Amino acid sequence: MVDKIHGLTVEELERLDVGSLRAILHERTHHGIEVVIYRILKGKMEKPPNLGEEAKVLLRIWEKRELPMDTPDIEWVKKNIEMAEKLNAGETFDTGLELPKPFSESEMATVKKLLYGRRSIRQFRNEPVPDWMIEEILYAGLMSPQGCNVDSRRFIVLRDPEKWKLVQSDIPLDYGVMIIVCQDIRVYQALKFDKAAPQNIYFDAATAADHICLMAHALGLGACWLTHGELTQKRIRNYFKLPETF
Repeated sequence: MVDKIHGLTVEELERLDVGSLRAILHERTHHGIEVVIYRILKGKMEKPPNLGEEAKVLLRIWEKRELPMDTPDIEWVKKNIEMAEKLNAGETFDTGLELPKPFSESEMATVKKLLYGRRSIRQFRNEPVPDWMIEEILYAGLMSPQGCNVDSRRFIVLRDPEKWKLVQSDIPLDYGVMIIVCQDIRVYQALKFDKAAPQNIYFDAATAADHICLMAHALGLGACWLTHGELTQKRIRNYFKLPETF
């Protein structure tokens, strides 16, 4: 029987904002099942009682609130819960995961071309960037590593030159597209990570920005990673009416 998860009762979890609930579901699936299950299967640790119970409780809350059940992250949650249930029942199963394999010589040449060839570009041509490229770039940002798989990053895409003025920068932008990487601090607060690992919010944003720049380079686009201060944060929050937790 699960009374509380991260200090929150079932009733409190049922009222929690969706972003924080998703983060707790991800984290409990990751740490409560994914991290330990492979060590258990290899005989390196004993199986705890009711493996995956917290993730099951959270998924039931997610379903009760009629939130999407067929997204890739929820399918990942369900797969981990299924493995935990089989392990609890003493069944054997195949995780279905493959170990990394060395790239071929030609694949490695492409990887090196991307990693070693990328440069920070600060001048851009007056040519439109199609939506499909932006989608590829944003997906790369979403697929970047982050602590505990909390899914806290949010992206704002600015195409309007007037909106670029919201961002204080020493690099004047005449043409192009600006992508702002935001963090939803509520996610870290719900998990108590703002106290336990306050640096993660910056690391997680940085990995997203790096993946964004790499994908832009692979698509033949120039990109430059910029940081900003409190004035820019305030302008963006006010203009887009974002909560103070962004």
